[in-house]
Amino acid sequence: MSPLRSRTQRGFSLLEVLVAFAIMALSLAVLYRTSGGSVRAVADAERYERAVRTARSVLALQDGVPESGLFIDGVDGSMRWQLRTAAYPLPAAAAGPAVPLHRVDVEVTFGDPERPQSVTLSSLLPQLRPPPGAPR
Repeated sequence: MSPLRSRTQRGFSLLEVLVAFAIMALSLAVLYRTSGGSVRAVADAERYERAVRTARSVLALQDGVPESGLFIDGVDGSMRWQLRTAAYPLPAAAAGPAVPLHRVDVEVTFGDPERPQSVTLSSLLPQLRPPPGAPR
């Protein structure tokens, strides 16, 4: 018996090492894509939440709406917002003197300029009464 044949083989062959590296590379690629998508989703959720807070803040600044209505726009960092109002029709069966209402819409646009996203919040606000002695 030759001394070369009696030795047992130890270690991995080059093919086994290459297959192990390929499996590891595929696993790391899947993990990288998953974590990248999660980070992107968290960033999108934060931008959306900030847009909702901006819209709520703009709505909270209005106590009422003048008879002529409102159109206001502005910028908050990378977000653009618009406030629009329209008279809200009251039902004809309303008993007594009803306070006129206006529908108030606040739209906040945010995100990538090529693919912008937007959030719209709506509410009803009373019409402001003119001060005594003011022309109508």
